Amino acid sequence: MTKDADEKAPHAPSGLARRLLKLLVEIDSSRFLGKRFAAALGLVGLLGCFAAAGYWLPALIHHYFPG
Repeated sequence: MTKDADEKAPHAPSGLARRLLKLLVEIDSSRFLGKRFAAALGLVGLLGCFAAAGYWLPALIHHYFPG
């Protein structure tokens, strides 16, 4: 491959994005019901954390910096 081809090649996700994709795939394709349930519960928990941060963080900022 040339240098230009290397720069244009898509990079594989890593870190948090890779773990999130792995959770999504486990929910869909795991043969074991327990793994599916655990992955779905983890994903719902992650979404719940984002929802809580999206609600409480602005409320906390507004409390300390009214305006």
